[in-house]
Amino acid sequence: MATTLLAAGLFGSVPALAQAAPDAPPPAQAETKSSEPIIVTGSLLRRKETDGALPITSLSSSQLQDRGINTIADALQSLANNNAGALPTSFSANGAFAAGASGASLRGLTTSSTLVLFDGLRAAYYPLADDGTRNFVDLNTIPDAIVDRIEVLKDGASSTYGADAVAGVINIIIKKEIKGFHADVSAGISGKSDAAERRASLTYGYGDLVERGFNVYVNAEYQKNDALLNRDRGFPYNTSDLSSLCGTSVTDGSRTCRTNNVTNGIQADGSFLTPGNPTFATTVPVVRPIDATGMPAGAFQLLNPAAGCGALRPVTLTPDQQNTDPANPFAAQQCQQDNVAQYGVISPSQERFGATVHLTVQTGDNSKAYALFTYYQNRVESTGTPANVLNITPPAASGVTYDTRPGSSTLLTLPVYVCAARANCSAANGTLNPNNPFAAAGQTAELHYMLAGPLPDTITFSRTYRGAAGITGSFGKDWDYTLDLTGMRTDLTQTTTGQIFVQHLLDVVADGSYNFVDPAANSAQIRDYLTPTNVNRSNSQLFQAQASLSHAFFTLPGGDLQVGVGGSVRYESITARSANPDSPQGPTYRYFIINPVGAIGHRTVASAYFEADAPVFKQLDLNVGGRYDHYSSGQSAFSPKFSARFTPIPEIALRGAYSRGFRIPSFAESNGLPTTGFITVNAPADFQAQHGNNTYGQNYYLGLTTTGTQGLQPEKSRNFTGGVVLTPKPWLSFTADYFDIKKTNLIVGADYSTAINAYYAGQPIPAGFVVTPDVADPQYPNAKPRIQFIQYGFVNANSLKINGVDFSANARIPLGHGARLTSSLSGTYVIKYTQNVGGSIQRFDGTLGPYVITSASGTPKWKGNWQTTLDTQRFTFTTTVNYVSGYEGVAEDVGGTRGDCFGSAANTGVPTTYRDGVTPVACRTGSFIDVDMVGTIKVNDRFLLDATVLNVFGAKAPYDPTTYGGYQYNPAWANSGIVGRYFRMGARVNF
Repeated sequence: MATTLLAAGLFGSVPALAQAAPDAPPPAQAETKSSEPIIVTGSLLRRKETDGALPITSLSSSQLQDRGINTIADALQSLANNNAGALPTSFSANGAFAAGASGASLRGLTTSSTLVLFDGLRAAYYPLADDGTRNFVDLNTIPDAIVDRIEVLKDGASSTYGADAVAGVINIIIKKEIKGFHADVSAGISGKSDAAERRASLTYGYGDLVERGFNVYVNAEYQKNDALLNRDRGFPYNTSDLSSLCGTSVTDGSRTCRTNNVTNGIQADGSFLTPGNPTFATTVPVVRPIDATGMPAGAFQLLNPAAGCGALRPVTLTPDQQNTDPANPFAAQQCQQDNVAQYGVISPSQERFGATVHLTVQTGDNSKAYALFTYYQNRVESTGTPANVLNITPPAASGVTYDTRPGSSTLLTLPVYVCAARANCSAANGTLNPNNPFAAAGQTAELHYMLAGPLPDTITFSRTYRGAAGITGSFGKDWDYTLDLTGMRTDLTQTTTGQIFVQHLLDVVADGSYNFVDPAANSAQIRDYLTPTNVNRSNSQLFQAQASLSHAFFTLPGGDLQVGVGGSVRYESITARSANPDSPQGPTYRYFIINPVGAIGHRTVASAYFEADAPVFKQLDLNVGGRYDHYSSGQSAFSPKFSARFTPIPEIALRGAYSRGFRIPSFAESNGLPTTGFITVNAPADFQAQHGNNTYGQNYYLGLTTTGTQGLQPEKSRNFTGGVVLTPKPWLSFTADYFDIKKTNLIVGADYSTAINAYYAGQPIPAGFVVTPDVADPQYPNAKPRIQFIQYGFVNANSLKINGVDFSANARIPLGHGARLTSSLSGTYVIKYTQNVGGSIQRFDGTLGPYVITSASGTPKWKGNWQTTLDTQRFTFTTTVNYVSGYEGVAEDVGGTRGDCFGSAANTGVPTTYRDGVTPVACRTGSFIDVDMVGTIKVNDRFLLDATVLNVFGAKAPYDPTTYGGYQYNPAWANSGIVGRYFRMGARVNF
């Protein structure tokens, strides 16, 4: 999650006074202000008052600057009501499907239920889907420097905008007029002298709408953030060795510790667990002889003992450790490799550049036209752990995999003879294999090895082109109209290096061209052949035309009765081909690791909508609206909405809204290629018993492979909000809004637990599921293997419900001599979040659930911010306190039970357990509080300096051993705690 900088209380639903922007900046950088009626997010109608029945909030660009917010993505990630399922860019470092992107998740209903608009217009989806299934708009493509304000509607809005506006709407509104030259530069670095950031923006505007009838401006901005690595932070975030973290076993009261996951690491009790890991490997090759019957004929030993461990740490095993498993003995000399310390990435490097041209023309006394073009590019790069030659290809469309791991029929071994023909090698056509120390004895060699050399690297490079044009105005007597056209395309290129292409691995093994004895001696040509560069290109498009017409038909006691109607047509598409598809040449012509995720589809949407607003009398305003959407893919929906605002006295206003909405099936859900994600699980207790309760069935990765399903229907939603706005004094306000959302017809993966139960019970696998067993347990090769992959489709089933309260308190106190003190408190409390699965209720609030669809980020019950700003006109000083409550480490969507930590740990592995397999490491993750401070000084009317300190007190991210979005911490809520104290300096120039 982006560092929580934002004084998010200003997102709280507040009356117009509390929402007012700070004092206007010098005239050179001011945008022309107008008292004209405006269209507020969530409405078709123009009005002068921004107070209505809906909980809409606004954050100006000045407020963002005052609080040290650098990007729109950062601002939205810190929203109090941005909850479970949010997608920060840092997830790219942890294998996120939508690498390089950032998305918001209002109400915790995931990114696909939050609609993001640019100036009230839709944007193209990011070509890659969140978690391989959910379409969303990438926040990294927004040009930050020209944003005028962000409006957040915390209510369903399908009645105005159609699909996906279930949890709310985020409307990014850009500036319509900029005059003069403006430059903004800043640089930042953490207190540990890493994670550096550089940023600059330049804007020039010419013309005056009032005096000259036009304004045109151009903008360019650049930002670069360095990567942050695990090894640069403290324990436990910086090592695979967690064996010093111990507890008391719930079974017998003995001492039990976490696992030392360093390859060839020694456990706290002196035991050696590597024999239980069939794919153990380091960048120093290890081999053992395999006889003519395919059975091991000796101990694992270094392929090149004379070279030793190189940069790795050597370890000498005791005789007992060498023979931990007599069937899989080890030589005394081994090498230890800490993958977290050596290769772990907390956040990837990122580089962004954008340019915008905007023109506004006063086309008449009552009309304005505009045209806009924006180009934005975003480059995110993240390295990974060295590629392992013992691996399995992820299932593609055919479901066929190729497995080189021990226990498979295609185990990778170094042959006795190598030859140029690469097949049927013998003494007659080849030579003894120089890589195989057992070749002279006529034995093959089982090889355990991670490729030494350049690390696997993924560069995600997106280029976004967006154009928009339109006209708005009025004619006759109180007839208002708008016409907008927009087109947007995102081209995405993912370049992956360092990953093994299976057939090429088999080739270099068969012909002996790769030097396993001395990997450093391999040429770049051989390395490139073994790990050819994978370039995958995808794109998304959106073209939209929309128009609306409104009129004040007559006057009621409270004001004009307005009615508006509108229509739109849009075309949207995604072309995301698989980077690792099935090959007609066979299953070996694919990569290990690279996910075959992808989706291809397009659709046209025709819509008609209306809204009527009736101020029945001064104290009561009623509003009704609705929208009908029809999709060329066969779905349709009508979405009505009713709202009201009652103001018995000026100091008190009551408001409420009821609406219906929908979420359309994503392209990935309908047309997606096989997509594999992994969760951490424990095998059933009786299975573990059959394996001697070793680690084979504990806390291992289970691959869940989903495929697109045709014929899915839209998810349906029902929203209710009701609240109160109190303004006892002109400078003081309070709000509280209750929200209640129910979604039915949920699009979910089929219930794979039935396939799991059938597999372990020895029963036939239910129709619609494909279960792929893992390799055998080396210590119990004849026992049933654990499950490696489960493949299944999507269904419309289940329902969910979430309710809670948003609240805010805002004070704006004049201190005299132009000084002012502003204090804002904002928060969201989730009362209850449940999902109904076949009549069984799963509850998520205050836990790590929903585990599967949120990368185990969980649903904290409280999230809030409190900020105070002192503004003396010469300088401003802002302090922001950010708070996220703790949560239980259980998740009911993976079989856990809320309130039963020990039972959940023993049965599901969530929360993570100690080595005894039943004792939870942590039943609860603590709350997180951090404090940010920003100071700005106005040197003169044209020059400002600012200084920011984020996480002033260096609060440490709470220990979370169970989440998999980050290593031992939860990046959704505590990213600033892993970065630590952060300093930024900046300057702004205006002419």
